[in-house]
Amino acid sequence: MRLHLTLAAAVLAALPLSCAIAQNRTARAPAAPQACTDFYGFANATWLRANPLPAGTDTLSRLGQMQAQTETTRNRLVSEVLAAPNSDAERLLAAFWSAGMNTASLDAGSAAAVQNALEPLGSLKRARDLPKVSAEFHAIGLAPMIEFVRLGSGADGQLAAVPTPLGLNDPAFYTRQEPEIRTLLGKYRAYVEALMRASGLPEAEISPASEAVLQIETQIAQALDAEADDARQSDSLRAQDRRYAALGLVDVLKRLDTRTDDLVVLNPAYFATLAQLGTRETPQRLQWYLRFRVLNRLAPDLGAAFRNAHTGFFVNTLQGLPTAPRREDQLTATLREQLPGLIDHIVNARLVNAATRTRAQSVLQAVQTAATAKDPAFGAVRIDLAGSLQPPFSAEGLRFDAQDHIGNLLRLWLWHDQRALKGTTGAVSPLPAITPTVQFDASSKTLTVTAAALAAPLLGTAPGAADFGGLGALSGHELSKAVDSSSRATGLGPLYNGIEVAPGLRVDGARTLPMNRADLAGLEFAWAAFNAAQPKPDAAAKKAFFQAWAELWAAQQSPAALRATVQTSPYAPAAARVNGPLSQLPAFAETFTCRAGQKMRAANPIGVWR
Repeated sequence: MRLHLTLAAAVLAALPLSCAIAQNRTARAPAAPQACTDFYGFANATWLRANPLPAGTDTLSRLGQMQAQTETTRNRLVSEVLAAPNSDAERLLAAFWSAGMNTASLDAGSAAAVQNALEPLGSLKRARDLPKVSAEFHAIGLAPMIEFVRLGSGADGQLAAVPTPLGLNDPAFYTRQEPEIRTLLGKYRAYVEALMRASGLPEAEISPASEAVLQIETQIAQALDAEADDARQSDSLRAQDRRYAALGLVDVLKRLDTRTDDLVVLNPAYFATLAQLGTRETPQRLQWYLRFRVLNRLAPDLGAAFRNAHTGFFVNTLQGLPTAPRREDQLTATLREQLPGLIDHIVNARLVNAATRTRAQSVLQAVQTAATAKDPAFGAVRIDLAGSLQPPFSAEGLRFDAQDHIGNLLRLWLWHDQRALKGTTGAVSPLPAITPTVQFDASSKTLTVTAAALAAPLLGTAPGAADFGGLGALSGHELSKAVDSSSRATGLGPLYNGIEVAPGLRVDGARTLPMNRADLAGLEFAWAAFNAAQPKPDAAAKKAFFQAWAELWAAQQSPAALRATVQTSPYAPAAARVNGPLSQLPAFAETFTCRAGQKMRAANPIGVWR
């Protein structure tokens, strides 16, 4: 289970009601819930009183509040890095961030940046100059026509040439005739014209230049549309270079300092069409086409005229969003894609000190040990705690200038492409360290706990029982997914079917069974781990364990949102996630001296791994 924005809708959303108490209330204030009748309400009474559901909001949750701190935490860390970078990685981030956030500098330097980026076009006098011009663009970090990737991992992966995406990624936008598609294409043409105009192209050339761009892209789109997505062609580099002579594959790879005997071409129809255009089109039309490809790549980071045009079409029209992403989010996305590991490396170092890492590691290892005692297969799961399994970060050979954002982008793109060509790009976690996440990935058999997750309410205010009831139980929930337990605890289905969360609204025990089983399994593993770590815990420690689990799920939710959650979510509502599994744990009833017949003490407790 992820502590993500998606989780806020699917997992954390829940109405703070007892599983057994209907929504309707009398005018008289209800008595405070008791531990043995509604532990969810008992444990979360203070939070619920202090966090009423804001007007116009469907859901508010404790874990959602933790998620909402992501942006605040990122901005705080960036401010600290900008003020006093203390490593090469932090100095890279500081320079890149300073240049990228300075929109006044972007506006002032836009004309010069455009002129520098378009400089290779000055060499395009004849059609046969296209290979040289393409190589010059690649040498400064731009790939207007061709991109290169490694198929497979490492330097031994096959080198492949792949198409550079069209301005409109879906070829159907260029070829379909529905009125709404043609209207969209007209708005795209207006966007092309806006970039051409902002770049200083003479007004008399704007219309023919834009027409050339759309005609060329339409021909390419038609070729892509007629070819299978997985089409490929393998041959020697020399043969491919002769086949697509107008593209200069050998020249481009030489400028990128890449040697290869063989080259795979993905989507060969794209390359065949582009090569034909390279011999049939006039140099002027090719210049216009390449000019737009460069401007379109740089537009979000150039002056206001470019940024506004890009936002108006791609954000407002194509995506239907009211505003562009904030600069902070745009820079974060760029670094995560092109320089993977930089931000995670800094976040892991700054958010997690040695004591916190050791504390969390001891809990996770204890939970895994407890699970492995039930089934050895649990022992095969790897634990990635705050980047512990990720390769060391390296940006060797890369430099940034705090006054030159476009230059930084070009250097970054070139550095990234050269690393990819050499097969030296290191794998990084797909889960950002800045986002609180506890998640098991079945494909890699890895349980990931990000740096941002190592805070309240997953960790207690001090080492102890709360760590096991929070982080331990939640990681146990995820760990339980590593072994098929579908034949276990099937009685949880009928049990949850009996839970009414609002008048006439019952939990779907069948749909929520896998996650309800994981909740109970996680608590079983964590309770065993806690008792192994503290063989003779006192009553206060035991209560703190269960309190920590309950506090994870504190939530407010509107009746309409609750109904939608109950009808669609694979998870039970919040109160059921607390009261349901805890009522099946004899240790809970013993800790809170719940009597037979009370709702938090099952007559015939259901176990998953007990």
